Formats: sequence, structure tokens, C-alpha cells
Amino acid sequence: MKRIDDTILIGSVSIILLLLTRIVSIWIVLPILVIFNTALIWKKIKVHRDRIKSIQDRLSNMKGEGLFLKEKFKENEGNVFYEMTITLLSDLERSLYKLVEKNIQLLSMKEIGRNIVSSLDEQKLVESVINYLTHGIGYREIAIVLLRKKRGVFQSVVVIERNERIIRKVVSFGFDELEGAVYESFVSGQPFLIKNIDIHPIMKIKGEDFFQQSTMQSYLCVPLVKSDPVAKCYTIGECPIMEKESTREAYNSNRSPYLTGPECLECPHNPLLGAIIVTDGFRAKQLTDFDQVALETVATLVSSSIENWNLYMDLKREEIFRENVIEGMINGVFAVDLDGWISLANSSAKNISQYQDSEVKNLKIKDVIYTDTTNKQDDSLLDTAIEEGATYTYIEAFLKRKDDVFVPIRMNLSPIYNEDGERQGIIIEFIDLSEIKKMEEEIRQLDRLAVLGRFTSAVAHEIRNPLTGIAAGIQYLDRSQELNADQKENISFILNEVSRLNRIVTDLFKVVKPRSLLYQRVSLEEIIEKSYRSVAEVFKEKNVEFVFNPTGDFPEIEADSDQLVQVFINLLKNAAEAVEENGKVQVNVMECSDTFTPKFSSILTGSMVCIEVVDNGVGIPPEDRGKVFEPFYSKKKGGTGLGLFITHSIVQHHGGRILIESEPGRGTKFIIHLPINKVVQGGNVEAGNSSGRR
Repeated sequence: MKRIDDTILIGSVSIILLLLTRIVSIWIVLPILVIFNTALIWKKIKVHRDRIKSIQDRLSNMKGEGLFLKEKFKENEGNVFYEMTITLLSDLERSLYKLVEKNIQLLSMKEIGRNIVSSLDEQKLVESVINYLTHGIGYREIAIVLLRKKRGVFQSVVVIERNERIIRKVVSFGFDELEGAVYESFVSGQPFLIKNIDIHPIMKIKGEDFFQQSTMQSYLCVPLVKSDPVAKCYTIGECPIMEKESTREAYNSNRSPYLTGPECLECPHNPLLGAIIVTDGFRAKQLTDFDQVALETVATLVSSSIENWNLYMDLKREEIFRENVIEGMINGVFAVDLDGWISLANSSAKNISQYQDSEVKNLKIKDVIYTDTTNKQDDSLLDTAIEEGATYTYIEAFLKRKDDVFVPIRMNLSPIYNEDGERQGIIIEFIDLSEIKKMEEEIRQLDRLAVLGRFTSAVAHEIRNPLTGIAAGIQYLDRSQELNADQKENISFILNEVSRLNRIVTDLFKVVKPRSLLYQRVSLEEIIEKSYRSVAEVFKEKNVEFVFNPTGDFPEIEADSDQLVQVFINLLKNAAEAVEENGKVQVNVMECSDTFTPKFSSILTGSMVCIEVVDNGVGIPPEDRGKVFEPFYSKKKGGTGLGLFITHSIVQHHGGRILIESEPGRGTKFIIHLPINKVVQGGNVEAGNSSGRR
């Protein structure tokens, strides 16, 4: 069209100039015609060049930044070819712009997908999805709904971006509040795109709009479902709700609904994880099928991540449970690898061995446990267990503590296997036998004392009768006037020895047939002071220092005052006689808890009080320490060997126990544990804890 217009213009100008030849010379008209045609041709060339340049510029823009140019070229209207070219370029620019936009979205989706898949933190996962949907795609109203099976509710994080202000809230709702398209989406597990909210309005929560003051015209709900989308409880017939005939009739037999009642929210077989809900509120365009495709892609990634996170949390909870079980065990546990290194130790094992966690993992098990009770060096049993995976039960051994003290233990050994059935090492479960061994020794001591008691009871009874006759006969002879001085002296000696024998027999009867305890509230301080006054002369003769050191204020205890005075008289007198001149005897009183409770001990009410009688004397050799409480054992000149025997008996009848610690040359410590309140079972004479030695 433009070309015809140019031809008419040239023809018209040529005719006008030819008509002018009648007036003007042709030599003047002819140059004018040439100049006109030349100018017209130059203009056409320039326009053509401008068109080519504009097309090149637009192509350059498309190649470079993909910018869409909106300017008009009105002077070129009518050029069909050029207009078609410009239209094609404009379409290409629009397509390129959309392609760049989609590319950005895909890159964002790739990044968000990486964050979603790699995230094991639910909060970070939700934040990543919200950021992508708001900044990556441009939604202004978003709800991330997650099913909380333990509580049986849906928890939704609602985010509304309005006028550059972000409103965020957390909303919880139950099965009964689901309605409309959201309900259908949750039940069926299928996405629902609603383009007319007047017909299908979004649900309300507790009477309030899900998205308050929204401008939405459409919304989209995409469920989050596990990788295995089948509701197994429904398909295998274990769903209690589907057993009802009315419920079965409401659903097609070929269909597996995810929700049929409130109980389904807590069902572990339910594959529904939650949903993502978006609207077109505060956006310029309505939601389309493209939004559904994009959101379904995001939902797939989010579902996989939530499922992985749930599995991770299940494993984490199971791991924590196992750790708590192992840590909570009273028995010690060592896990040992195939090279013999300790890889795990629970709290009890660390407490018994006195090693810290960082220390015990740098030890080999053969440096800690010795199975030969004779030389504590043989480790063949441990080698066999590690190398062959052998199982051993109830093996007695020794555990070497950090302070090089050997503790008797009883242990069980069993192999550890990994998921492929390969041996990884052994596990050693053990208990500390120290208290049991101590109890066994004390039981043996009680047995010995019981045998001695029965024996002395019989002997004392048989001795007292003839002893009385001997004493009467000697006294009769002593009244004779015919005896000389030597005979009188011999008779006096015999009478003294008879009296001594009588005292021994009397003491034996005190032990074998003790009188009932006369309980009353007594002050330990008064008892110890009274006991000290009774033996004060012994302390003064040797210039021995006496120190009474009560720690804190103690209540009065329920005990037999007279018998406790006898106990401390014996202990203080022995201590004063054991030290050299200018020595020291100290009595300490403190509150303590007695964890030694053998099966024959009394049931005590309240705590215990601990009294220590400490001297800095010569001490007691180890071979003699086990005999000090036996009757007739004494290394003192003129001693009967019944003082500590009676002391032990009195303490035992009070429901307490007496221990001894001593080292030759460093002194001796007697430790008495007495209940603050009297024992509540066992009759008049209470059977308490037996003696013990350390």
C-alpha cells in the first residue's frame, strides 16, 4: 500500500513539472525532477535503514535482557511486512519475558526443593515453603496445614501479605470444622481449585474467616500425602469406623477415604500429612491450572520432606528412648568394639569405674576388667568373647577403678550385630558386688557370732553352778582360824579369780540373753560426755587429749541410754589405751544415710546418725581386724575379749551397725550407724545390720 502511494506521488509531481515546461524551460524543470526523485529515494533508504535498525535493536534487547518494548511506529502504519515483523517480535519478547519469569521460578523451586528435601527441621521447612510461595511465585495468602496425630488436630500456619504488612498466625482446628472443598480435598487426598467462592466458599474456623478480610475470588487446596497414599487401615479392614454399615455405604468400595471421622486424625496408618492452601487475594490475577500444577509440585517435595522428618523424629525418639533406657539402668554397661576399645559406657558404668566419658572411651576393656580372681591378669575370656562372639553369663570378675582399686563385679557378655548381621563387638552388663560381698562377710560374721553365742550360753550355764559351789567352799575355808598367812593369800587369790570368772559369765549372759531395750529420747552429746567422765582417769593418766566434734544440730534419738553409755565407755577406754602418751581421741557426730540394707535388716523410719570414735594410736593389723568383735579375742593384758563383743551386740539390737577402719601406725576409727527413730518391727530385741569391715 505504501509503495502505491509513493508511485502516485512521483507521477503527480512529474505531471506537474511537465506542465510547467510550457512556462519554464525544460532544462530548469528536469533538474528539479531529478533532485525530487533523488530525495525521495534517499528518504526511502533512510526509512528502510531505520526499520532494520529498530528490528536489530529489539532482537538485541531480546538476546540481552529480554525487555519488552512498547513504543509505536505510527509513521510506518500500512507496511504489512514491517507490522507483522514487529508483532512477531513483540510476541517473542512476551514469551521470552514469561520464559525468564518461569526460569526464575524454576530456579527458586530448585533451591527451595533442595532446602525442603535436606531439611530435618519442621519449622525451617515451613519457613522455606512460605518464602518460596510468597517471594518465588507471588501468593499473598498462604496456609501450611500439618496434621498433629498425637493431639488429633490440624495445625495451620496462616500468612497474609497485605499492603506491605505481613500478618502471621497459628490456627488449630479439628475434623468437625472441615467443610466445603477443603473437606473434600482432605477426605479424598485430591487437589481442589475453586474459581468461584460464592458457590464454594472457604471454610471458617470457630466462626472466623480462614483468611480474614481477604479479597480472594479463587483458592486452591493441595493435600500433603505420604509416598504410599493408601490408607492401609481401611484397605485391610482394620478401620473401626468403616465397620459401621452407614459409614461403608457413604463411600464407594473402590475408594479409600483418608478421613471418615475424628478418630482418623490419630490413626497411625493415615497417609494424610496436611495441606497447602493458597488464594488469589491481593493479587492481580485469578488462580489457574498452572498454579495447581506448580503447587502440586511443591506439595510433592514438602510431603516427602515431612515424611522424612517424621521418620527422622521417630528414629530420634527411639534413639533417645534407647539411650534413656541404657542410661537409666542400675547395672553398668560397656559396649566394646572388635579391637577391644570401649565405645560406650552408661552412667552406672562411669560411676562405678570413676572414669569420665572422655576418659573411658580411650581405654581398652582389658585395662578395666580382669576375669581371673587370683592374679587379676588373665583376659582370655574377654578375648574369646570378642573374637568368637561367645556369650557368657554370671561371670565374676574385677573392675579396676580409676584410683586403681579393684571392685568385685558379676557380668554378662553377649555379641553385638549390625543391620547386616555382622558382629560389631560385645556388650558387657555388670553389677557391683562390693556391698553383696560385704554383706556375705557380715552374714558369715553373724553366723560365727551366733555359733559362739550358743556355745558360750551353754558353757556359761554349766560354769556358773560349779563356780558358785567353789566360791562357797573357798569362803568357808577362808573363815578357818588355822590358816597361815601364805594360805590366806592363796585363798584370796582364788576368790579374786572366781569373781573374775563370775564377771565373765555375767558379761556372757548380757550378750547371749540381752535385756529388752528401754527406749527413750536421749541426747547423744550427754551420752558421750557421761561416757567420757566414766573413763576420764584413763585419759588423765596418759595425758590423752579428748575432742568432741558434733557437726550441726542433731535431734535427740530414741535409744536405751544406759546401754549406749556402755558402748561408748568400751570404745573410749579402748581408744585411750591404744594411743601413746599425749595422744588424741576424737568423737565426730554427723547425720548420714545408710544404704546398706540386707534382707534381714529392720525397716527404719527416718535417717541415721553416724558417730565416729577416732584415735591416732598404733592401729590394728589387717589379719586381726576381722576378729575384734569375736568373744574372748583380746591382745590387752588382763582383757576378757568381751568388750567389743558386747558393744557390737548392743549396736545391733538398736537396729544399727558398727564398722572399723584401721591402718597399722595410723590409728583406728570405729564408725557407728544408729537410727534416729527406733526400729518399727522385730519385737523387743531388734535384729539390725551386722558389723562390717573396710
